[in-house]
Amino acid sequence: MTEKARAAVLLEPRKLAVREFAVPEIGADDAVLRVEAAGLCGTDYEQFQGHLKGTPWDVFPIIPGHEIQGWIDRIAPAAAQRWRVKEGDRVIVEASIPCGKCFQCQQGRAVLCHAGMGYGLRISATRPPHLWGAYATHLYLHPQANVHKAPDDLPRDVLSLCNPMSNAVRWAYERGKVGVGDAIVIAGPGQRGLLSVIVARAAGAAMVVVTGTKADAVRLALARELGADATIDVDEEDPVARVHELTGGRGADVVLDVAAGSVEPILQAVEMVRPGGSIVLAGLKSQKKIGELVPDKLVMKEISLIGALSSSWTAFEQAIPLLQRYRAELAKLCTHAYPIERAETAIRALGREIIDRREAVHVHIDCTLDG
Repeated sequence: MTEKARAAVLLEPRKLAVREFAVPEIGADDAVLRVEAAGLCGTDYEQFQGHLKGTPWDVFPIIPGHEIQGWIDRIAPAAAQRWRVKEGDRVIVEASIPCGKCFQCQQGRAVLCHAGMGYGLRISATRPPHLWGAYATHLYLHPQANVHKAPDDLPRDVLSLCNPMSNAVRWAYERGKVGVGDAIVIAGPGQRGLLSVIVARAAGAAMVVVTGTKADAVRLALARELGADATIDVDEEDPVARVHELTGGRGADVVLDVAAGSVEPILQAVEMVRPGGSIVLAGLKSQKKIGELVPDKLVMKEISLIGALSSSWTAFEQAIPLLQRYRAELAKLCTHAYPIERAETAIRALGREIIDRREAVHVHIDCTLDG
């Protein structure tokens, strides 16, 4: 009898349904993952709402879930040799599935691969073998997937922070180049903003400042617990003036914008970054335009304006040791877990549509639970 996988399928915006799919037989060079958990982020909520029109991620029907961890269920010898894993090994799977041949892949930017393949966002559930997202008990591992060995001793919820931690590494450290003695402002205290506090601390930053709104009081408190030197409620005080006060008038070396939906942090970043400093834009703005941006200020201050999307192989490799080193602090971010059958509740809790017991910070789908 063919083994069946359970999956939550996003049929259209705001409409999820649990479906069964046959677990595929492996070929000469691929594998099947038994999914342990799928982490959620703001992109999951944007996808659920149908707000990704005009992007490669406007795909329906689809099995969401691009933050993937699990155990190798079955694997072909060639794949085992390439990924250096065996059946039963615990692994992290990157969202992008690179072709490995195009210009972007050769530059190490798998997320910009011309083939446009990836888990949870880009491939419809109608495409065989169907299991292309992690809101499921099983996932098909394409021969070109990027797989990282994961430690067995990390708790499930902490390990489910690996994808956002890798983003924080890439955005703050690899792209923003935050380093010893720097002052960094992190705009937006979502999970990636909070994890960027950890990365900045590990990189040796001298001052870490996190901004948010009145609605972010719980998360700003978490930022301070994680080591932020100061937090700013932008509804109560002028963030630009406060940053200049905190830096003795010098300004921030790096401003990392991870705030979703709002363009105001970009305008503030131009004013609070020091001459010669860097602004890293990583928060998606739902296709909004920046009406009051004065480009001359970027020129006159020689500001580096850097876009950052997703992660990299090296960022994942650095994220895993950070999860191990800071596991006790990171457990505070892990607020909610749901079975596959309650995926809609998970997404709505993350998007602050509902409050389930307490405010959601990091949410994951526990794919080992029965509904």
